[in-house]
Amino acid sequence: MPVVAPTNSSTAQSGLMEVVSANGRRVIVGRDVDVEALLRILRGLEALR
Repeated sequence: MPVVAPTNSSTAQSGLMEVVSANGRRVIVGRDVDVEALLRILRGLEALR
């Protein structure tokens, strides 16, 4: 299950969020991200072992 990692101050100020998957892959998204699309991307990344 993906977790939200702490971000540096410049990332937080810009409205970005870094999501780290269970296998260590990182995705940085904006506050207006399409959650359904993000979940599809994360599922695909998790499938890549």
